[in-house]
Amino acid sequence: MTDNGKTRLGERFLSRRGEVLGDLGFEDDPGRPERRADGGVTFWHYTRRNRLSMILGTAGGLWARKRAFFSTELTPEFEGMYTVEGFLDPKPEWLDDSPYFGGEGGRQWRGGIGEVLLRVDLPAGFRNVWVADHGHPLEVKAVQRGHRAPLGLGYDCRTGHEANRAYAHSLVPIERYRGGHLAPVVTVMRAGPGIAIPRACVSVAEVQPRMQRTG
Repeated sequence: MTDNGKTRLGERFLSRRGEVLGDLGFEDDPGRPERRADGGVTFWHYTRRNRLSMILGTAGGLWARKRAFFSTELTPEFEGMYTVEGFLDPKPEWLDDSPYFGGEGGRQWRGGIGEVLLRVDLPAGFRNVWVADHGHPLEVKAVQRGHRAPLGLGYDCRTGHEANRAYAHSLVPIERYRGGHLAPVVTVMRAGPGIAIPRACVSVAEVQPRMQRTG
């Protein structure tokens, strides 16, 4: 609840799982999971050049190095999980041209992702693959930078705790995702650090958006 007693627009994302911002009338990102004829799904992951030999080596793959912050009382199964993140598109629209966040998504992500685009082809039935909405953290970051809240969700922006909670609750299994997120991020989880995606599922993408020259 807000100070004036009115329910915050974002309250549903703090108290329920599986809700999407698109259901509130926001324009969602056009990215959708690429479902292949064999029943598997394809997504995209950026890495740095100096990691390619490790990823593509015989015993390689994509390592889950980042501890997930997804565990709440509504998401206890994510406790102790580590994650590898990626995108639904090789060059997601929301990174550079979001109707709500402009290019702020790209400015935040570019410092943490590499320049080489990898294609990830997961077989049918691959477990612990989700799509989350980074729009919740972007909302709070905008306020923390002194701007008006783009979505007006009413989160407590003094810390990122409520945004992280909403992000955790936004996770939808990739096989059930049909849209609705403003800034969709694919996350593949495993218990503890280690290889979350085996080498056989990873290849260098034919198109490299971050290495193309312009002008």
